[in-house]
Amino acid sequence: MPTLTRKTPSPLSSDDVFSSYLRRMFEDPFAPAATGAWMPAVEVSETNEAMLLTAELPGIEEKALKITIDNNVLTIAGEKEQERTDAPPAKNYFVSERFYGAFQRSFALPRTVDMEHVKAEFDKGILRVTLPKLPQAKGKVIEVQSR
Repeated sequence: MPTLTRKTPSPLSSDDVFSSYLRRMFEDPFAPAATGAWMPAVEVSETNEAMLLTAELPGIEEKALKITIDNNVLTIAGEKEQERTDAPPAKNYFVSERFYGAFQRSFALPRTVDMEHVKAEFDKGILRVTLPKLPQAKGKVIEVQSR
């Protein structure tokens, strides 16, 4: 299981950081691709109980992953090493769309995440980070009483 490290929260509002991240993402959604850096594909979803971040990390070893939470920012970092062989003939590539090297993705977390109970699981190249919500963030149904 990947190591999950938690650091002290920031006095800054994570909502401002999250809003800024979303704004940048929609203003220039292709920015990571334009830099030539490899960024693993992610999905972020939400239920009443938790937020779930899923990242596709094919070919990455579990020990090469590092997941941290610092100042309400979740960071996933790691490295995909290039396959090496000692065979003498060099390859002549016609097409190569595979990426190697270090990567890092950071996500601002809302204040509603229960930082003490965050879990990370890694299986078959898929990383799942479960970010449970604090009880007060789960919402509550209030029944209307008749008089």
